[in-house]
Amino acid sequence: MKRISVLTLAGALALAPVAATAQQAKPIDPANVDTTCAACQDFFRYANGGWLKRATIPADQSRWGSFDELYQNNLAALRATLEDAAAGRLKDADGRMLGAFYGSCMDSTAIDRAGARPLQPWFREIAAVRDRAALVPALARLHAEGFGAGFGFRAGSDDKNSERVIATLSQGGLGLPDRDYYTKTDSASGTLRAKYVAHLTAMFRLAGDDAATAARAAADVVALETAMAQASMTRTERRNPDSTYHLMPVSALAQTAPNIAWPAFFAGAGVKEVAEVNVRQPRFVAAFDSLVAAAPLDAWRSYLRWRVIQAMAPTLSTPFVRQDFAFNSTTLRGVAEMQPRWKRCVRATDANLGEVLGKAYVKTHFTPEAKARALAMVRNIQAEFRARLAALTWMSPATKARAAAKLDAIVNKIGYPDKWRDYAGLTVTRASYAENVRRVAAFETRRNYAKLGKPLDRTEWGMTPPTVNAYYSASLNEIVFPAGIMQPPFFDPKADDAVNYGGMGAVIGHEITHGFDDQGRKYDAKGNLSGWWSDEDSRQFDARAQVVVDQFSGYTVLDSLHVNGRLTLGENLADLGGLTIAYGAYRRSLEGKGEPAPIDGFTGDQRFFLAWAQIWRQVVRPETSRLLVATDPHSPGEFRTNGPLSNLPAFHRAFGCKPGDPMVRSDSLQAQVW
Repeated sequence: MKRISVLTLAGALALAPVAATAQQAKPIDPANVDTTCAACQDFFRYANGGWLKRATIPADQSRWGSFDELYQNNLAALRATLEDAAAGRLKDADGRMLGAFYGSCMDSTAIDRAGARPLQPWFREIAAVRDRAALVPALARLHAEGFGAGFGFRAGSDDKNSERVIATLSQGGLGLPDRDYYTKTDSASGTLRAKYVAHLTAMFRLAGDDAATAARAAADVVALETAMAQASMTRTERRNPDSTYHLMPVSALAQTAPNIAWPAFFAGAGVKEVAEVNVRQPRFVAAFDSLVAAAPLDAWRSYLRWRVIQAMAPTLSTPFVRQDFAFNSTTLRGVAEMQPRWKRCVRATDANLGEVLGKAYVKTHFTPEAKARALAMVRNIQAEFRARLAALTWMSPATKARAAAKLDAIVNKIGYPDKWRDYAGLTVTRASYAENVRRVAAFETRRNYAKLGKPLDRTEWGMTPPTVNAYYSASLNEIVFPAGIMQPPFFDPKADDAVNYGGMGAVIGHEITHGFDDQGRKYDAKGNLSGWWSDEDSRQFDARAQVVVDQFSGYTVLDSLHVNGRLTLGENLADLGGLTIAYGAYRRSLEGKGEPAPIDGFTGDQRFFLAWAQIWRQVVRPETSRLLVATDPHSPGEFRTNGPLSNLPAFHRAFGCKPGDPMVRSDSLQAQVW
């Protein structure tokens, strides 16, 4: 899984009642089941039909499901902590920092009074770009402040030498969610681009431009972004890590992009010395370089101003926030109503000061017992995967041995970091929300750049503790489960093992399997991109993966819009593998205990699969569905439920499914990898 993946009260801190989402009464609630739909016909509907009949998407949400329900509860818990901090009831340094940040965000009166003034320091610098020589230093300064202007530049592990941290240059700089939004020629895409131009024009007007100047600026920005999009790799192309590794000395980068004074860029960004860079998309960098040389300076000044406006809009006055919401939430996602300010401010505090807030969160919302039980599940699931590896008939002994070594080397991070981040040197005050966000962005950018040339820090986390999600990192060969997801319906200390293995256990298996999906399998036990598979083993894997691509490409989301089976391959493989391994681990946990007694008429095996289905229950707005198909590497919840189950004989046995049933794929089409 990826991150889910990640602001009206006048004046300040008046406290409205917090409405947390009520948890269901039982780990598997029979009221959520729809017995009018046969399990072997459509298991997603069977398992979740009762819930689906009752479910409504809140007006301020783009979709609604198990992840969202749990996250709303976490927001309420975090709000209580932040209200205490803002009221001065948390006396330590962390509490004061949280209180100042959250308090500045909640002070809508001061924010509205400031209007567009927070943008002016950047605008003055951008206006000073009067020739080509000044353009690169201006780009660099924006990068130093955390704005992704034109391209991505960051410090990260070397894909082929994971112990060291190097500079990485990548495509980026687009205002729309994906390059395809600029390149598609259908009428719907054209209409959306017209709305984007109108949005840009409105934002430039709010920033102080007259109507004619704003319209010209919007047209210039879209022209530049379109040129960048046309040179960008597709999301599917970027899934192959071999195609995005081009390590070169800075002298070679200068040949690829000769119009960019790279030493000046590095110095302006605050990077002391860069000897070599992984240029992930050389074609994009070359195209961007040609734009630096040829695009009108007026267009560049408009583009740089837009990058500032777009990034800062949520921190500015109400007109900016409303216009930002109108396009990015209503137009792109179909959301009708803006979230209340407290929710936006809690989310912003988590995004900006996540480990300060997370430290307070885990003190009251994550127990040592939960961590111990989760680790026990991880060990059992790893043991099952190891046994399945040994039994594979399509993989050679040499590759099996390397795969087992990688499995054994996976680092398990559960709950929260062992070492919390140090925020020394960061200043946060009540005076200005926009300034606080600016300071945090610059602080985190400096933190990232400071890693260059140093050994990789394997203790860091890529998610905050309250996050309702999990991830696998190929370069670190680790699985990470924040405390935020270690709650019902994913994990319930009071539930039977069948439910916990079908929920959190399958998620654990999912993340472990990411180490062996079409991307992760190319990284070895130390996190290095290396050819540790034999050619024949790779062919065998690719043939099995293609079955999954074909299966999911056949699913229709809306009208004639299909799942992109290639884009979603990694997640679909992880679902199939994770569910298979978790079920084996569940059966392993029953050794010597006998079959558990049925609960509410469901056997242990049935409860395992019902638990899997309930974590993917969701309803989604049509606009959001279209956006997700274009940008999200995950399949919709309906297909994450039914897709892997239709390949599993254990599921078929549990519910008595027969050949010919929709939930039973024929033997020739069944996907089997691990």
